[in-house]
Amino acid sequence: GNTMAFGNVLKIYNSLKTYPCGKTLFSYFFAYNAPYFLNLRATVNDLQSGHASVSMKQRWAVQNHIKTVHAIAVCNLIEMTMGLVAEASIPHNLRWLPMGMDVNYLKKASGRLTASSSIDPSTFFALPNYPGEVRVPVEVTNSEGIIVTKADVKLWISKKPTK
Repeated sequence: GNTMAFGNVLKIYNSLKTYPCGKTLFSYFFAYNAPYFLNLRATVNDLQSGHASVSMKQRWAVQNHIKTVHAIAVCNLIEMTMGLVAEASIPHNLRWLPMGMDVNYLKKASGRLTASSSIDPSTFFALPNYPGEVRVPVEVTNSEGIIVTKADVKLWISKKPTK
């Protein structure tokens, strides 16, 4: 099912973001529920229905032999951002499952990277029939604001079983 093993991600984010270190705490809490995100040490900058922004710094653990951020780390950042925007935006009667992603590496990724995704929550998950597929767009920029990676994450959307 979802990567989120807990309730409403948006409610938790909004309750923590006002505190000192609240965003860091939320970021750790989110990563703890999907442990492969822990290695990124990513920080959630912004989360609302329809939008998520997550940053990570380049460190030895996430870089490759040419001293840029490893493609897998960039993909994990993309997946974390997609998971947040999907979870914060999807109607309560629906659920999502990642099916894969199309990724375009446009430039070498180095320094502080920020992944962001924006969708229209009122229409994005409204499909003619369920189950069906949507594609969540995610862009990764460097500290100069230049797009280094673009991705479309394919999600399978289905109705939650009625209890």
